[in-house]
Amino acid sequence: MNIVIIGGGTVGQAICTALAKEGHSITVIDHSPTAISEISNTSDVIGIVGSAVDVLTMKKIDMNKVDLVCAVTCEDEINILACAAAKKLGARHTVARVRNPEYTDYVRLMRDDMNLSHIVNPELAAAKEISRMLRFPAATKVDTFCKGKVELVQVTINDEMQICGMSLNNIRSKLKYNFLICCVLRGDTVHIPSGNFTLENGDIVGIISTDDQMTMLFKELGIYKQPIKDVLIAGGGRITYYLQSALQKSRINSTVIEKDKDLCREIAEQYNTEVICDDATKQEVLLECGVDRADAFLSLGGIDEENAIMSMFAKTLGAKKVITLISQMSHIGFFQNAGLESIVSPRFSTAAFILRYVRGLASARYSGIESLHKIMDEKAEALEFSIKDDIDGITNVPLKDLKTNDNVIVACIIHDDKPIIPSGSDILSKGDTVIVVTSSQSMSNIKDIK
Repeated sequence: MNIVIIGGGTVGQAICTALAKEGHSITVIDHSPTAISEISNTSDVIGIVGSAVDVLTMKKIDMNKVDLVCAVTCEDEINILACAAAKKLGARHTVARVRNPEYTDYVRLMRDDMNLSHIVNPELAAAKEISRMLRFPAATKVDTFCKGKVELVQVTINDEMQICGMSLNNIRSKLKYNFLICCVLRGDTVHIPSGNFTLENGDIVGIISTDDQMTMLFKELGIYKQPIKDVLIAGGGRITYYLQSALQKSRINSTVIEKDKDLCREIAEQYNTEVICDDATKQEVLLECGVDRADAFLSLGGIDEENAIMSMFAKTLGAKKVITLISQMSHIGFFQNAGLESIVSPRFSTAAFILRYVRGLASARYSGIESLHKIMDEKAEALEFSIKDDIDGITNVPLKDLKTNDNVIVACIIHDDKPIIPSGSDILSKGDTVIVVTSSQSMSNIKDIK
């Protein structure tokens, strides 16, 4: 596909890295020669130095041949205007990054008039991800599918868990719940496991099930943690702002530490939460605010290194759940190796959204990608497909007779709005939604399972 990325910052670079691996033709526009130079050195792209709101710059590209324009600069207004201009000049699809809470609802209402195919809000996506993690404190990552009907939860195995040392066949026979262990990360290798696969200490496993079954399963496994009631949040930026709504709906009490007086006032006026105007990077401040007593500590400041240090400090004091915001994608692996398991990255969420959208545009008419989640430290993907028509060799064939690739597993089928953890006798049908987990990085069609 022919794709134009407007904005060569960290988000633009993340999108370019993801799309370049899949062989798309990419052009990047940015006003900074340095940004264009950096992104051209790391990815196979065409770089144009110029302003996205300059029509002459936009006309350097034949927009009639462009499949998708993604505007992801730091300025919402520029992103909206650039997408509107690109569509007017002939681009087929446009996606704008819109972060300001005041703009989000307005832009959704006026999306068609503004010639926007989609908008993406990285901070809102990160807030939703944090909210899911708080619902399952024992999990390091939680992804949802089928409008919340199905969840894929990542858990780190330790030798105190009864399933450590057990084969998947034995686990399924012992635990009579509707679940599937669909992937395992051992070291740097992702496994799509067979029934003979044996879990070991340190494995990260992906478990797929429904919400009620997952809770009972966690209790049976002895890894269930009591629901979170109180959270301490370091940082009062946009993610914290968006998160407050979800916390209040879940009846979770929160205390926010933020040194910017204007942000403190904004959060306090909008939400019924305690706001402390101070510097959360100071140990004495965190101790006075009860970091050692909180059910969860969320480090959501603007500097990755400070967030990591605060999270490590909270862990040493015994915080039950620690979630860390890391913006630079290159930092994520480093901080995970340092012991920070639950990490969120708005830039990563944006890149995953764009990747899903591009794959969806490229897929055939028989199936569409409803959602795509990078899992297992980005080494695997979980994709939700809607089957729009009968597909020869795929639908109406028992799964035991469907010879799928070794790196693919059909993890869940939603048939007549009912989630099914499939057995060999189940089939895929027209109208079904299917969740597929794969260690491949290029699946765009349900046909790719074979």
